[in-house]
Amino acid sequence: MQPKKYTRQLIDAIHDGSLAALPDSEWEEMPVFGLLMPKNGIKDVPKEILRPADAWAKAGKKTEEFTNTVKNLAGLFQKNFTDFANKCSPAVRAAGPK
Repeated sequence: MQPKKYTRQLIDAIHDGSLAALPDSEWEEMPVFGLLMPKNGIKDVPKEILRPADAWAKAGKKTEEFTNTVKNLAGLFQKNFTDFANKCSPAVRAAGPK
């Protein structure tokens, strides 16, 4: 893995407009967190770098492990956020993990 190379490729995609030019059909929403992930790689960045579940699978981990970790992380986020929720707008409160 070459993280700096991939970071540069993503920044280049932002600067040259190729990231923004991807049609809506090229994105998929990540369950629980609602983040949009590209369905394919961007420039020379492999899709498994951009898609956490694919990265786990490539590392030989099971789907259940990924799902449990995501749910745990979401729970930790929600628990921590309760201390700040009353200071945030409804839009910010709604943007958290489901």
